[in-house]
Amino acid sequence: MTYLNRSKPMKPISLKTLVDRPKNSMIMKKISFLVCSTLVALVMNAQLKVTSGATITITGGAVVFCGGDVTNDAGGTITNNGKLEVQGSFANAGTYNTTTADDSLIMSGANNVTLNGGSSVLTNLWIIKTAAANEVKLAGTTLLSGKLDYDEGNFTTDPITNPSFLFSAPVTATFDFAANKEIVGRVRRTGWSNGAMRIFNQANMQVTTAGGTPPTDFTVTMIPQSAGGDPTGTEREVKRKFQFAQTGGTGFTSDIRYPYIDGELNTNTEGNLVPWQNVTAVWNGKLTPVTRDGATNYVSTTGLTTTEIANEWKLADPNYTMNATAFLRGAWNTGGFMNASLISTLEAGGSGLLQVFNTPPFNYVGTESVSAGFFTAHPTIVDWALVELRMPADGLPASATSATIVGRRAGFFLSNGTIVGLDGATPISFDISKQGTAFIVIRHRNHLGVMSNAITSNATGFYNNDFRSLANIYKPVGAPSDPVVLLPSSGNYGFWGGDANKNGIVNATDVSAIKNAIAASTTGYSLTDVTLSGTINATDVSLTKATIAASGTGGAPARQSIKIVKTNIPDPIGPEEQ
Repeated sequence: MTYLNRSKPMKPISLKTLVDRPKNSMIMKKISFLVCSTLVALVMNAQLKVTSGATITITGGAVVFCGGDVTNDAGGTITNNGKLEVQGSFANAGTYNTTTADDSLIMSGANNVTLNGGSSVLTNLWIIKTAAANEVKLAGTTLLSGKLDYDEGNFTTDPITNPSFLFSAPVTATFDFAANKEIVGRVRRTGWSNGAMRIFNQANMQVTTAGGTPPTDFTVTMIPQSAGGDPTGTEREVKRKFQFAQTGGTGFTSDIRYPYIDGELNTNTEGNLVPWQNVTAVWNGKLTPVTRDGATNYVSTTGLTTTEIANEWKLADPNYTMNATAFLRGAWNTGGFMNASLISTLEAGGSGLLQVFNTPPFNYVGTESVSAGFFTAHPTIVDWALVELRMPADGLPASATSATIVGRRAGFFLSNGTIVGLDGATPISFDISKQGTAFIVIRHRNHLGVMSNAITSNATGFYNNDFRSLANIYKPVGAPSDPVVLLPSSGNYGFWGGDANKNGIVNATDVSAIKNAIAASTTGYSLTDVTLSGTINATDVSLTKATIAASGTGGAPARQSIKIVKTNIPDPIGPEEQ
């Protein structure tokens, strides 16, 4: 079928002239055409089928409109130098070409349709369906060389059902997306080189590579929640899944921008989002470097290695809340709460205004601090607390050493046992670098720290543990007694007091340190004040001796022939004996 160029003189055209077909074959059953002074157009409300041996040519400036499907069988040829608008499906198993590199395939209308470019290359593709819900779904890998205009509809490569299908275009091709339009599924850019940003599934799905030897092509698979894009596992996440692949290349790094929509945020705070990668079934957060843009909905990071981009990726908020409650034996009041007797001591001289865990054995480098007057304004604060989340690779509590810490932060014990953040009121929270089953560790400067049993992760961003209950605290198999002490006049348990030199052991050395402090009339915010009363006296000696002397149920967690009490946190944080 040959359409005359608008520059040629118009003359009556017969169907025989228009259709170049094999003898005895019927290409089209119904054809109506309109001849205008400047354009030859063909309008078909039925199907257009090009059978083997048949040829259709659309000349420059001409438009063919088909209200149904267009099918080009194996052996058929469509030469398009103009525009072919299809409201049904387009399937090419034959030859689809152009001699002017100016062809356009237009997918319009209100139908849900399929697109299969076959082994041929489309120059320009325009998707302009009637509504956002109208689907254009790939029925096979489709190649583009020139430009994609995506104005309306739902364009998908069908990644769940047919994960091998992809939409492929060279990096020289232009992708033009209308607002909120994106390709669901697998998009490849060929002819890759370093240094230039390339767009994939939508305007904010961007990749740039640098260094090493660049790949020859790069592929992004992006599946939003609306298309079933649920990242692996049941952890906290934005419901959108990302995967990357490349052909060839070594030693290069990738800068990647990850898009999302507000409806996919779930329990995540938008301003906290970071990329996460699934490494051997554990989600690892890429906490830095991160750039966020909540206005246009993307998160980006830089410097990803080839090993990293081979993993599955998602977005999630790394800030998790630790709903933890614990009592300290030294501050315990038989009325059912802890005394908050250090308020003036914490304020005095400013020594208590900075987090106090920046020396061994804690070695915490956090910069947490409060302003003068803070403790006076929060009179139920007992003392500083250090909260850690540990996640050993094997999931075993005995392996949860300090090397497995995935996040930690300093906060405060309140008199009711709640552990809060720097606002003095809400449960403490901090960023974690891994998701999964973990152990909460609570530490204090002169009480023996404790660790929870394994706590299963969840999609809501909370880890919860009540350390007032013995059943919720880790106790090694074979330990002679408990990791915490039963508090007087109470069914609650509390941390052992008396670790005056903060080495994780309570023994005679601690008693000596306290006695020396009393003899020296030591005052102020001191480790030897194990009762947290603001003064150092015989009560501190008595408490420490009681810890050492305790035995049996509710007694010392590591009772030995030499009288010491040792923390059950699985860390080599102090000598075994002194």
